[in-house]
Amino acid sequence: MAKILIIKMSALGDILHTLPAVTDALKDQPDLIIDWLCEEPFVDIARLHPGVRQVIPHGRLRWKKQRLAMATLKEQWSFYRWLREQNYDLVIDAQGRIKSARVAWLSGAPVVGIDRHCVTDPETRFFYKESYSISASNAIEKIRQLFSQALGYPLTDGIDFGIDIKKLNDCPEQWQNNLIFFHGTTWDSKHWPEEYWVELLLLAKQADKKVLLPWGNAKEQERAHRLVSESGWGEVLPKYSLWELSSIIAYSSGAVGVDTGLMHVAAGIGIPTVSIFGSTSVVLTGAMGEKVTNLQSDYECSPCRLKLCPKVDINCTPPCYSCLPAQNVWAALIDVQGAI
Repeated sequence: MAKILIIKMSALGDILHTLPAVTDALKDQPDLIIDWLCEEPFVDIARLHPGVRQVIPHGRLRWKKQRLAMATLKEQWSFYRWLREQNYDLVIDAQGRIKSARVAWLSGAPVVGIDRHCVTDPETRFFYKESYSISASNAIEKIRQLFSQALGYPLTDGIDFGIDIKKLNDCPEQWQNNLIFFHGTTWDSKHWPEEYWVELLLLAKQADKKVLLPWGNAKEQERAHRLVSESGWGEVLPKYSLWELSSIIAYSSGAVGVDTGLMHVAAGIGIPTVSIFGSTSVVLTGAMGEKVTNLQSDYECSPCRLKLCPKVDINCTPPCYSCLPAQNVWAALIDVQGAI
């Protein structure tokens, strides 16, 4: 019985993208034992898949803050000694970055990953026993191809995130059967203009559809309150863990989001989801699922894949989102599998 370790350390959406590959592997090899190592803030997302035996939290983000402290060095030593004692048969580096390849190598087990021509950090090849050339463009399909080659099984059509919805039962009653809007993201260029969010909230108000606004940091919390104040509609959620937010998402009637991790969680859970892509590409990181509509701007420079937009438009910044007004997004939400 083979025991493997997945290394996919961050971020939220990237970890979610790995779940279908776990489903594929277990369908072909049901006796496979799968553990998953990821950074501490994201363990709840890896735990969404019931086929993962254990999720191993990695303290990289904490350790960076006190890199040379004796307590940090001792914790790292103990962690990697324990990791080597697990005696994995194979480690799959599904991240393809130096940070993940190094952790995989320190496990002491044979490491495989994506070929240097297909990853951001080509130096990862020095840590691998074997690497595989990947033809897919989409992030989910890339990881599915990696797993199928590493474990020796053919890929089948269809995406199954494998999320056990029955376990997501922590949603308070007042947060059930509502729309949920994911306005927060990392890159400045991925932000849909606030005035568009306000217009979307007003459309929800006209339809008498309650809207929930989650947040992950102080800046996002402030934005959520501004949107509610300016529209006179919506509920700003309290601070929740990723597991609790996943439960709320599972009980929602529909979702709208920019290219952000929680939007991908909604798509993976299977609720009707509309995604908004301006600077990033639907082809590369578009959400997948039976109830998903990806909206890609057709602006002349979209997708630019730049974190900061170099263009300024007094009517819409970034200007690529002028092609995706609130009315279009609302129409897509109505259309996607009867979300409303």
